[in-house]
Amino acid sequence: MLDTPLLDIALEEDLGVPYCDITSSLLFADVNKVSTAKVISKHPTPITICGLPIVNQLIKKLDGSLEIQTKYQDGQTLLPGEVLLTLTGSPKTLLMLERTMLNFLQHLSAVSTLTAKFVDLIKHTQTKILDTRKTLPGFRRLEKYAVQCGGGVNHRMGLYDAIMIKDTHIDALGNIHTALSKLPENILEKCPVIVEIRSLSELETALSESRKISRVLLDNMTPDLLSQCVKLCKNKLPTEASGNINLNTVVSVAETGVDFISVGKITHSAENVDLSMRCEI
Repeated sequence: MLDTPLLDIALEEDLGVPYCDITSSLLFADVNKVSTAKVISKHPTPITICGLPIVNQLIKKLDGSLEIQTKYQDGQTLLPGEVLLTLTGSPKTLLMLERTMLNFLQHLSAVSTLTAKFVDLIKHTQTKILDTRKTLPGFRRLEKYAVQCGGGVNHRMGLYDAIMIKDTHIDALGNIHTALSKLPENILEKCPVIVEIRSLSELETALSESRKISRVLLDNMTPDLLSQCVKLCKNKLPTEASGNINLNTVVSVAETGVDFISVGKITHSAENVDLSMRCEI
């Protein structure tokens, strides 16, 4: 899964075809010795690591003679100032790899780190953090992998692997009953069905036709309304909350007893962590 066409695109956009770093090629043309590079965390707080298998894939594509050493695995914590990994090889190749490698490590570790913050805040509950489709184009599989590394749970991958009846569908058709009537009776044998709910009346309709529903999505509700809906769904349908949920509000949402909370922020607004590569040439 982690060896995606995106890795080839990333290398080609930085190095061209055939791969070339004209600066390093000129400056180190007469340097034949083996050099060492270390990737170190300069982030002010601990981070949750993600992207080590990608570094291995990039090395295979660029120069299989490079050697990588690390005591870490994706999903583990890296403290400020600690060395994430050490690379050994020609200085020219190390410098060719640097930016592409760091771009992946910094972004994916940012996603896993932010996810881990959400997960840690609600660890006293049974609620799980879900991702969404709000991902960078081309990065979805990698970002969803990063969510897993941070302790989150993957939602549907796209529009092709689950049915989600949202407010736009419901409004276009008039009501939830009409939308659900268009689904075959055995739909759950083929794929999950998630229905967005905005009010108690919509929930009552959904519960009356629960045979066609896998989960209800309780969207943009106050904690009080959310609590009422969760109680009505108990032992009937799993529940999911969504709608601009952040680190300041996630605890109150989780404490309503909802089964899942979907958070677009963990992928679309994760700020890069600070990792740096230092060469010893």
